[in-house]
Amino acid sequence: MAKAYRIPDYKKMYPEANEEVIAVLRTTERKMQYQEYDLKSEQTVISQEDQTITTIPSREDSFERLTDQEV
Repeated sequence: MAKAYRIPDYKKMYPEANEEVIAVLRTTERKMQYQEYDLKSEQTVISQEDQTITTIPSREDSFERLTDQEV
């Protein structure tokens, strides 16, 4: 599950950079999105065949969410 915003257009931001640098910037941005959002959000899987909803818990939890649960 990706974050709501899109990966910036690095080609437009850095027109003088070559394609290898642009590829590294895109990859790095996606990795940051994965670590900041994807690991901390739970996923919902809906099966059309069985008419069931399965929730897969997050693999990592943020400090803010843990403190909210304690209060």
